[in-house]
Amino acid sequence: MPISDQFTSIHQQSYEIDFFACSPSGRLKWVDLCKFIQSASADHSVLGGISFWDLKTHNQAWVLSKFRIEKKAELPQWQDKITIHTWIERLDGVRSIRNFEVYLGDLLIAVASSLWVIINTERRRPELIALPHEHFIKYTDKKVTDTPFAKLHKGNYQPIDQVRVKLSDLDMVKHVTNIKYLEWCIDAAFTCQEAVDQIQVIDMHFLKETRINDRCDVLFLEENNMRHYQICVEDVVHFYCFMN
Repeated sequence: MPISDQFTSIHQQSYEIDFFACSPSGRLKWVDLCKFIQSASADHSVLGGISFWDLKTHNQAWVLSKFRIEKKAELPQWQDKITIHTWIERLDGVRSIRNFEVYLGDLLIAVASSLWVIINTERRRPELIALPHEHFIKYTDKKVTDTPFAKLHKGNYQPIDQVRVKLSDLDMVKHVTNIKYLEWCIDAAFTCQEAVDQIQVIDMHFLKETRINDRCDVLFLEENNMRHYQICVEDVVHFYCFMN
C-alpha cells in the first residue's frame, strides 16, 4: 500500500477499554495492554507502507523478538480511554527497535520497548526488508524504558503447566502469536488477581517459533523477588520471560 497522507513518524492511537479486556479487578489485563500496544504498532506500519500486507508480497513479515513493558501508574479501568504514542528508534534493515508511551489523559501509565525482526516467511530466516523506510524518522535518542532488555536467566526451573498449541493460538504468520506466551505464564503461575496487579515490569524474549500441536512445558523459577519463566518444546527453550 502507498504511504498514507496521514502518516507521521510519531504515531498516536486511542482506544477505549472494553469489558472483555478487563481482569476480575476491573482493570486492563496485562495481556490486553500488550495487544493495544502492538495494535498501535501495526496501524503505524500500515500508514507508513511497511505493514503485514505490504511485506507479504515479498514473502516477508515482522516477528517480535523482544518486548519489555514497565508500568508507571495503575492500569486503566473499563470505559477509560488510553492514547498510545509510538515511534521507531532504530531500523537497520533486518531489525527494528520501536518504543511506546501509554497515557490515560495526561498521566503516563506505561512505557514499552520492542525489538522486531524481518523474516522470509518461506525460509523462516531473517533477511533485509524489501521495502523503503527512509520516510520514517529514526529517534535514536528517544528511549523510554528504565533499563535495556533483560538477559536470559539460567537456573533450576520447575514445570508448572503443559499446554498444547491449538488453532486459535496461531496468528497470520502461522505460529503462536507472541502474547499467547505471556497469557500461558500468567495462567500457570497466578491464582490471585491482586498478585497480577502488583507486577511492575514484564520482559519477554521470543526465541523460537512454536507451531500447531506442539506440546509446551511452562517452567518457573523465583529468585530475589523475580519471577522467571521458560516455555519449552522437547526441552528446547522457545520463550523466556521475567516479571518484577
